[in-house]
Amino acid sequence: MKVRAGYLAVGLLVFAAAAAGLEPAPPVRLVDLYGHATSLEAVRGHVVVLDFWASWCVACRGSFPMLNDLQARYAEKGLRVLGLTLEENSDAINEFLETVPAKFPIVRDPSGKAGDAFQVVAMPTTFLLDPEGRIVGRFEGGDRKAHAGLEEAVKTLLAGEAATPGGDVRVAKSLRATGKVKAWERTYLADPMMDLDGSPLARMLHEHIHASKEGAAGDGGAAGGGCGCN
Repeated sequence: MKVRAGYLAVGLLVFAAAAAGLEPAPPVRLVDLYGHATSLEAVRGHVVVLDFWASWCVACRGSFPMLNDLQARYAEKGLRVLGLTLEENSDAINEFLETVPAKFPIVRDPSGKAGDAFQVVAMPTTFLLDPEGRIVGRFEGGDRKAHAGLEEAVKTLLAGEAATPGGDVRVAKSLRATGKVKAWERTYLADPMMDLDGSPLARMLHEHIHASKEGAAGDGGAAGGGCGCN
């Protein structure tokens, strides 16, 4: 009996995923930029990069060109990139996309339930899903290490191989949102505080607002407030 190479590769990948005990991606309700309902089921059967991003996240501005490049280079091999924002402000989303165009579909969940379901604690956070919809990798922070780890895992999956365990990239614990203020609600806290754009007065204002938010939520490191670095 002849077996086509593509089917054999996918079969081996599914078997490896089951053996590794990978968790399926949680079901989430999403809409596109026009308000049409969609879901992760629409890309089942593909290797999927699911990127949680926000319009205020400076690191996301650096991630989008990388994601555009991934989509362009690996789409024919079966890769699908999705950008997921949890913001309610359509104007902010559109302004971001005008400045940093996405060459991949953008979907939304203004309820924020997808962020809770995927346990997102930093922005951006990018998940890699296998063709069966299982979570294979998690890459937080949008830095070079996260980008390199993501691409390596993408290439591995597209080759029909199991992703290497322990390849995830996580931000430092002090930068994770663990209190009442969610990661997608932290605005400029997603960036290193000492690397914000704008004037000194703007930086002071951002720092004051977000330190107040975190302090009120009892979040942010051992001292219970601020950015988590105290």
